[in-house]
Amino acid sequence: MSLEYTLYPGCVASTREIGYEMSVRKVFEALDISLLKEEDFSCCQPACLVHSIDYVKGLALTTRNLAVAEEGARPMMTLCSSCFGNLSRAKYLLDENPGLRNDVNELLKLAGREYKGDVDIQHVVTILYNDYTLEKLKDQIVKPLKNLNAAPFYGCHIFMPEKYSHWDDPEFPEKLDELITITGAKSLDYNEKTSCCIGCGSFFGEVSENASVLLAENILESAKSVGANCLVTTCPFCIMQLEIGQIKLREKEIDFNIPVLHYVDLLGLAMGMDPDELGLNLRRTSMDPVLSRL
Repeated sequence: MSLEYTLYPGCVASTREIGYEMSVRKVFEALDISLLKEEDFSCCQPACLVHSIDYVKGLALTTRNLAVAEEGARPMMTLCSSCFGNLSRAKYLLDENPGLRNDVNELLKLAGREYKGDVDIQHVVTILYNDYTLEKLKDQIVKPLKNLNAAPFYGCHIFMPEKYSHWDDPEFPEKLDELITITGAKSLDYNEKTSCCIGCGSFFGEVSENASVLLAENILESAKSVGANCLVTTCPFCIMQLEIGQIKLREKEIDFNIPVLHYVDLLGLAMGMDPDELGLNLRRTSMDPVLSRL
């Protein structure tokens, strides 16, 4: 029996990072993992947006998506780590605070919805690691990436705060490293692997582009110093920030030329899939440093 999930695409993955969504669909189809579409989802509302103006109404907008997913009676899968963090945060707050849940449900009644607390929130990599399992993934590897040095970039929202997600140790995470290793690539340790890229704060780049680009430069320089051929992340915001950061740095004659992949891209390549079918031709930076090592 195949695994089934209700797909929550979010905003970034289905618009600015469509190659990533292509990659997920291609890899999950090959793994016989079913992703079922739900038309009634909306933006998850990052906490820095509506929540900062009206806390309960902002939380209701996030929770509405949980109520929609509950009606499908199957786990929901996010493509985006920020979505995973926002939705997990909403679930935690409402499950721990009955009064707050009542306030939110009063607002949801206006949309004909109710949050019951039954939804299971998953992310692409939590499914691969926990539900599909590493052992089964190993059996899918037909083209080990033995010539590739990959720098894991964990991002923030998939495991911080720990009380929301419970996926990995927020201080010393290991699971992305383990997922990378089964593809045959070497997973590198480096200083910035758990840093924040301010990707979800691409808003931050509007305030101070120099500071935003400097953060990207620090991450890229750290990965380069240990011999990375690529960065591997779990989040489309991280991809966007680190790719755009490289474009901005090239304008200053600083050229890293380090491809940024989502983990499913790496897995798809190790499964022998065509790079274009994984949407790698749609990325902002050249994938040649990776593809030349296949």
